[in-house]
Amino acid sequence: MVMVNVVKGKFFDDLNIGDEFTSTITLTETHLVLGSALLGDFNPVHVNQLFVDQTKFKQRIFPGPFTLGVMASALGNFFSGSAVANTDIQGKFTNPVYANDTIQTRWIIDNLTFKEKLQAGFVHLKGYCINQHEEKVVEASAVVLVKIK
Repeated sequence: MVMVNVVKGKFFDDLNIGDEFTSTITLTETHLVLGSALLGDFNPVHVNQLFVDQTKFKQRIFPGPFTLGVMASALGNFFSGSAVANTDIQGKFTNPVYANDTIQTRWIIDNLTFKEKLQAGFVHLKGYCINQHEEKVVEASAVVLVKIK
């Protein structure tokens, strides 16, 4: 049996500064529960409705790193098979994300730096995530090392 590596992602030489891509997902109660458990983040604002009833949120909110992880997954899918490594990702959390929110991630290629020695290049991206009310919930930046064809 011969295994063939099918690359679906964009290569470095497919990209231009200003290119954009998006990804949308509706986050459910299951995402909230499993995300908190996987992260080990049992802050009551994520897992205790009685506690949250006494806060300004009134609903349990997703851990910020979970939402940033959703944004990172959009990178992983866009560069599926062509990425060498995600070398940096940072986010600023600007509004809460609740169960049943539909969030859209948008990444914009900000800079491209080719590295001859690596036969790959660093893709610098700026991004943000909005909810179904058009409220920005995360502002982010990332750097992904991507192969050339």
